[in-house]
Amino acid sequence: MDQCSVDEMYEAFAVLAGSDPDHCSYPKGYMKRQAVFACNTCVQAGMEPAGVCLACANTCHDGHDICELYTKRDFRCDCGNEKFNGFKCKLHTDKEGQNVKNPYNHNFFGRYCSCDRPYPDDDDQVNEEMIQCIVCEDWFHEKHLEGPAVDCDALMEMICVRCMNRAPFLWTYAAHFAVSALNKQSLCKEQTNADMMTDEKRERSHTRGQDTPSTSSYCKQEEPTAGAADHTSSFDSAASRLAQQPSKVTECILNELKAKDAAGARAGAVFWPYFWRAKLCTCTDCKRMYVKAGVPFLLDESDTLLAYEEKAKAEALTSEELLLSCLTSLNHVQQLEIIYQYNDLKHELREFLQQSAKQRKDITPEAFREFLEELQTRKKRRLN
Repeated sequence: MDQCSVDEMYEAFAVLAGSDPDHCSYPKGYMKRQAVFACNTCVQAGMEPAGVCLACANTCHDGHDICELYTKRDFRCDCGNEKFNGFKCKLHTDKEGQNVKNPYNHNFFGRYCSCDRPYPDDDDQVNEEMIQCIVCEDWFHEKHLEGPAVDCDALMEMICVRCMNRAPFLWTYAAHFAVSALNKQSLCKEQTNADMMTDEKRERSHTRGQDTPSTSSYCKQEEPTAGAADHTSSFDSAASRLAQQPSKVTECILNELKAKDAAGARAGAVFWPYFWRAKLCTCTDCKRMYVKAGVPFLLDESDTLLAYEEKAKAEALTSEELLLSCLTSLNHVQQLEIIYQYNDLKHELREFLQQSAKQRKDITPEAFREFLEELQTRKKRRLN
C-alpha cells in the first residue's frame, strides 16, 4: 500500500469516525457536520434528492448502490421518510415526512462540478482529483475552477467563484489574505505554523474577546435542486446566535481593509490559508451581513472539516484501547483467549495486505471477503 493510499485511508477514517456507525443520527436533529450518503437504489433520477447517515447506510441500505457524499453541514438523516416511497428506516422509524431545512444539490444524484458530470467519470481518461467548496460543498475539477489551483499544504479551504459572488464582501478579504499561484511559495514556507499570527491579529483577537476560529475543508456549487430553496433556513439557529451575541469590536476590520485599496481581480475560485477565518470582522454590522449572505458558519470554529476530523480522532479509541475496555468483565483465561485471537487476526491481515502490495493487486471487496472466509475456515480447522 503506497503512501497515497495510506493517506486516503486515514482521511476516510477521520471522516467516518466523526459519525455514529450504529445509531441513526435523526434524533440529533440538523447536525453541524456528519458523513452523508445517497442511495441510488432507493432514490433514483427524477425523484427528490435524499441523504442518509452512516448508520443507515450500513444497516438499512446494506447491499444497495451507495454514493458517499463526504460530509455535509446542517443535515438531518432522510432514511425512511416519504422520499423513499414506503421504505422504512430500521434504526429509527418515527420521522417526519421531510427534513425541510436540508440543503441538497446535484451531488445527491452522483453529479459534481459545474460540468455536472459523475465521479469517477468513464468518459474522462484523466479523472483528476476534485476540490470541495467550503460554502456550497460541491466538488470541482481543477480545470473548471476558472483559475489556476494552488497546491500547498498550508492551504486548507477553497471557495468557488459562484459562492464568492454570493458573499461579495469576501473579495475584499481575498485581496489581502487569499493565496494565488504567484504567492504560494511564501505561504508554504512562512505561514504553515501556528506562530504565524501577527501582532495585529493578536491585538484584534484580544479586542474581540473571542477565540480564534479554526479552519475547514474544500469546494463545489451548482444550480440547487428540490429542497435547496430552504437552504437559507438551515442557518436560522446560527443566525439567531450571531444576532444576539454582543460584539466588542470597536472598528470594522472590513472597512479598514477596503480603505487599504488592495483590490484584486474578482474572478475564479479563491484559495485560502488555514488562518483566514480568524481575519474576519466580528462587528455587529458584519455579523448581520454574514447572516444575510447565508454564511454565518464562517465564524463557527467547529464548522470546519479540520475541526470535525480532529474531534473524531481525539474521541476515537485505538483498537487496543477498545479491546482492553471490553475485557474488564472477563476472567483471565477468557482475556488471554481473546487477545490471542486478536493478535492472530492482526497478523493474518498484515500478511494479506503485504502480499497484495507485493503482487500489486487491488484490494477489492470480493478479495477481502475471500480473505475473511479463508480465515474463518482455518479457524474452524484449528478448533476441530
